[in-house]
Amino acid sequence: MQRKFFDTASGIERLASKTTPSYGMSIFKTASRCRKRSAYVAFALALISSVAPAIRAQTQTAPPPLQNPPPTTTTPAPLGGRQAGAPDAGRAATTALQANQLTSSQFVDASGLTIEQLSETGFSRRADLLAARQRLAVAQGRVIQAGLRPNPTLDTEYGTPRFLAGEPEFDFSAGVSQVFELGGKRRKRVVVARLELEQARAEVLAFERQFAAELRAAYVHALGFAKQLDVLEQLIAANDELVRITNERLTEGDVAPLDLNLVRVETDRLRVQVVRTHANLESQLISLRTLVGFETTEPLRIAPLPERPPRLDISLPELTDIALRERADLRATRLGEELGTARITLAESLATPNVAASVRYSRSKGIIDLPEQLGEGLIARDTDNELTFGVSIEIPVFNRNQGEIASAVGERAQATRQREFLEATIRRDVALSFRRYRAAADALVLYSTQIVPRAEQNLNTVRVGYNLGEFSVFDIVNEQRRLIENETGYIEALRDYYTSLAEIERALGTQIPASSFAPGTVSVIPDVHQFKPGDFLRAVTPPSQRSRQTPATTSGRQPEPAAASFLRATPSNAPQPVVQPIPKQN
Repeated sequence: MQRKFFDTASGIERLASKTTPSYGMSIFKTASRCRKRSAYVAFALALISSVAPAIRAQTQTAPPPLQNPPPTTTTPAPLGGRQAGAPDAGRAATTALQANQLTSSQFVDASGLTIEQLSETGFSRRADLLAARQRLAVAQGRVIQAGLRPNPTLDTEYGTPRFLAGEPEFDFSAGVSQVFELGGKRRKRVVVARLELEQARAEVLAFERQFAAELRAAYVHALGFAKQLDVLEQLIAANDELVRITNERLTEGDVAPLDLNLVRVETDRLRVQVVRTHANLESQLISLRTLVGFETTEPLRIAPLPERPPRLDISLPELTDIALRERADLRATRLGEELGTARITLAESLATPNVAASVRYSRSKGIIDLPEQLGEGLIARDTDNELTFGVSIEIPVFNRNQGEIASAVGERAQATRQREFLEATIRRDVALSFRRYRAAADALVLYSTQIVPRAEQNLNTVRVGYNLGEFSVFDIVNEQRRLIENETGYIEALRDYYTSLAEIERALGTQIPASSFAPGTVSVIPDVHQFKPGDFLRAVTPPSQRSRQTPATTSGRQPEPAAASFLRATPSNAPQPVVQPIPKQN
C-alpha cells in the first residue's frame, strides 16, 4: 500500500510539473475526494504543487540521470490537426495510424474529384442542364425564321366540259402573287428574335450558376459529415484505450464496476453517432451524385477542402457592384425591358398593311356553231390569250393591331418592375451573404484558435489525471462530450464559412474574383504562434482598412474595437482569443 502511494505521488508530481500552480490546486480539490488515500494524497498534492516549480528549475539546471524513469502515458492525438503546442512523436504516430483507419477515406481523398471537376461533369451530364441548353437552339431557329421573307404564291386553273361529254372547250389560267411587307416588319422581327435569344442565353447561364451554387453547398455538407465521422471514430479509438485502462484498474480494485460500464456506454453511444453520421454522409453523397448526373450506385470520391480557407478581402459595396454587373438573371430582366420596347415597335409596324402584287396569264378556247346558211355542220374555233396584272392592299379600318400594342406595353412595364425588384433583391442577397460570411469567419477563428484547442487540452489533461487515479470516469465523459460539442461546432463553423462563400457566389452570379481574396497563402484562420496579440490584430487587418482609421474620441483615444475589448476582458492567465477582423462597410 505504501509503495502504491509513492508510485501515485510520483505520477502526480509529473502531472503537476506540466500544469500551473492554480491547476495544481484544482487537482488538490479533486484528489481530496479519492477513495482509500484521500488524506495522504491531499497532503502530497499540496506539497508537490508548492515544490514542483523549484524542482523543475533545479532539474533544468543540472538534470540527474534517471535510474528508473516513470512509464510514459500515451495521450490521444488532438482531433482535426489543431493543437495548442507542437505535437510529439507519439501523438504524430497515433494520428497517422488513426488516419489510415478512418472510414471517411473511402469517400474523401486528396485524389478525389474537386468541386471544379464536379461542376464540369455536371455541365456535360446533367439532363435538365442539357434540356435548358436546347432553348438556345429553339431561339436560334426563331432568329432564322424571323429574317425570312414571305414566299410567292402560284395558282393555276383549268376547266373544260369535255369530261362531261361536252364540247372540246377549255379555260386555263396561271398566276403568281407576292406579298411585300411594309413598315420594316422583317427587320423588327429579327431584332425581337435576337433579343429573345440573348434572354434565353442569360437565363440558361443563370440556371447553370444556380446549379453550381447548389453543388458547392452539397459538396461542403458532405465534407462536414466526413469530418464529423473522423472526430467520432478518433474518440472511439481513445475510448477503447480508456476501457482497457479502466479494466486494468478494476482488476486492481482501484475503481468500481460502474466506472467501466459508464465508459462502455459512452463508447457505444459514440458508435451510434458514427452510424448516423455515416448514413448522413452516404445520403449527402447520393444527393451529390444526382446533382452531378451520376448514377446513384456509381462510385464517387471527393477531394477535401483546406482547413485554412482563404480570407475574403473586399467590401460590401464592391461585391454589390459585381453582382449588379454580373448577375445573369438581372441581365435577363434588362433584356426583357429591351424586348418589351422592341415588341411595341413590332406591334406598331404590324398595323401597316402589306402590299400583294400579282400577275396572271389566261387562255380560253371555245367552239361556235355557224349558221346553216353558211353550210351544214360548220363550226368556228375561238381562242383568247390574256395577261393580267394586279395589286391588293388591306385597308386598316377596324383592326389596327391595337390589342398587340397594348399587350407589348404591358410586357415592358412588367419587365421594368421585375428588374427593379430583382435589383433590390440582389442588394439584399449580397448584404445577407456577406454578413453570414463575417459571422462564420468570426466563429471559425474562435473555434479553431481558442475553443477546440482548449477542449482538447482539457480532455488530454483529464485523461492523464485519470490514468494516475486523480480524476473519475465522470470527468472524462463530461470533457469528452464537451469536446464532441466543440468539434461539432468547429465543423459547422467551417461548413458555414465555405457555405457563405458559396452563397456570396450565388448572390454575385459568378465566381468570386481572385483579386477579392487576400494575397498569397493568407488564411482567415491566423497562425497565432507568429504574432503577439497587438501585432496580430495589425497584421490581419486588410490593407484597404488600415488607412481608414476611426476618428479619435473626445478623450484622445481611439475607440476600442469589439475584438480588442474581448481580449481585454479575458483573464491574464488564460490564452488570449484571437478574433479575425472583418472589413468595414463603406
